[in-house]
Amino acid sequence: MKRTTRAVRPEDLGDLLEHPPRASLAFVRDGAIQLLPVALQYKEQRYLVGLPAGVESPTGRVKLLVDDGRWYFDLRGVWVRGLLKPCDTPAVTAEERTWFELTPEKVTAWHYGRMRGA
Repeated sequence: MKRTTRAVRPEDLGDLLEHPPRASLAFVRDGAIQLLPVALQYKEQRYLVGLPAGVESPTGRVKLLVDDGRWYFDLRGVWVRGLLKPCDTPAVTAEERTWFELTPEKVTAWHYGRMRGA
């Protein structure tokens, strides 16, 4: 039985990861889900996440969501689940941020404009 899928490889969305229009980090703190807008620099398959200055860094697993699209067939995105570890500030940064590298445990990518039979 054929099924339709919107799944793509994260590498297929390299332009989205290298120039994200928006990126958010979700995590649990004090039993509640928290969500922060973050900066993302994707270099050599490394996810560098910049938290706003003064924000307490999350502990435990986090999920990074990078998405784009206004209309159904433009919708595309990548989410990455994993752990954060502090890293050096990337060479090009405009704002004061605290930087972490996200070590992926699972990565999922989708693009509705590339739906196909599988």
